[in-house]
Amino acid sequence: MINDKIKDDYIKIINEDYKDYRKDYQNLLDKRKEYGATYKEEVLPTLYDAYFYDTKDFKLYDEMINIFMSIVEKVTKEYLENENYRKLFDLDPLTEKLILKDPGYDISTPIARFDVMYDGKEDYKFCELNTDGSSAMLEDKSLADLMKDSKAIKKLEEKYQINHINLLESLVDSIEDLYFSIKGKKEKINIAIVDIIEFDNIEFETIKNLFNKRGHNCKIANLKDLERKNNGLYIEDMKINLVYRRLVTSDLIENKDIGKNLIDAYLNDEIISIGSFRSTLFYTKDIFRILRLEESQKILSEKENEFIKKHIPYTEKLNYEKDKEKLVANKDKYILKPIQGYASHGIYVGKEHTKKEFEKILEEIKNKNYIYQEYYTVSPMKFIKMEKEKASLENFSYVTGLFAYNKKFIAPYMRIGNAAMISSAREYYVVSSLGIKEK
Repeated sequence: MINDKIKDDYIKIINEDYKDYRKDYQNLLDKRKEYGATYKEEVLPTLYDAYFYDTKDFKLYDEMINIFMSIVEKVTKEYLENENYRKLFDLDPLTEKLILKDPGYDISTPIARFDVMYDGKEDYKFCELNTDGSSAMLEDKSLADLMKDSKAIKKLEEKYQINHINLLESLVDSIEDLYFSIKGKKEKINIAIVDIIEFDNIEFETIKNLFNKRGHNCKIANLKDLERKNNGLYIEDMKINLVYRRLVTSDLIENKDIGKNLIDAYLNDEIISIGSFRSTLFYTKDIFRILRLEESQKILSEKENEFIKKHIPYTEKLNYEKDKEKLVANKDKYILKPIQGYASHGIYVGKEHTKKEFEKILEEIKNKNYIYQEYYTVSPMKFIKMEKEKASLENFSYVTGLFAYNKKFIAPYMRIGNAAMISSAREYYVVSSLGIKEK
């Protein structure tokens, strides 16, 4: 991984004229909201730095996605065709019905972000599979725009060629490509970005504007505002052709009464939804366990099974009576996750708690649907911290999100921190991901 090598040059640049670069960093921080570098209306915590990757890193990420997407498609196919295999997922009847419904295209998971703990070693592990309502594209783009405008990166560009892959433009490209392939022609699309939110979402606004600039009609739609009439699904006066679904399936099921219009329109072929509900299969945390089962192994190739064995962390459903003693005694080895959770809600890392605290947590969740999973860490990577007098290089842990559209790897997304888990629920930073090579 080239990141640490680049940082040796980068810190020299900054410390040659530290006061000026420190002022430039403050300017960057002040512009975060203007550039869209926010999460739930709060500005993103970030550094005067980026994650630098080269063509070798990109190739490795691409190989990871290629094999993972092959696994995704084979598992989805088996779920659709084998009733006994379907039972392993233990999904509610409505979710199952939505998954079994043919979406009109053959890619089960057209938009995804696979989070991996990869530090250049062969024993890397995937920790989260964000296949349902994948987000954070704007976070990466806005921070990349800020960094590309910074004085330090402009100076670094005297020696290196630096580029950024726009995850939003490529998202719109991929949705257009898939929709046009379904219809067999290019045409103007009426698009609804659907979720269940009560705040202004800058990422949604940005995507809407990108679609509209391409000549489509795009609106942001709260689930409760969708109407079904005249054999179609409407938002205000617009009949929807395409739903870009940011709504997580579990939220739809939880709100199925207000989501009835969307559900019925989908089941009656009145809309195309990207993604389809088949992406739910790899969104559930129980997929980590299911992939290791004999029923999954027999439908996968030797190479794919070896990939799962090496790179999918050991996972089991929580059985309180059976597992309590083992989990408390070895708490530092495990992490607890709700099977249908997202955004890091309800996750407990054993090493963050005393044995007494962990025992209490297990007692509290014993009747809830949870998995326990092998806890994994990466070797740290270096990032710049702007101190009072000079910049310093500090070690950070990190999670690399690998964005994939239409089964193709697009670009990485990087969160860093030194808490036991890196997420918006703990102290963390987001840094942009920039491709780099010497001129």
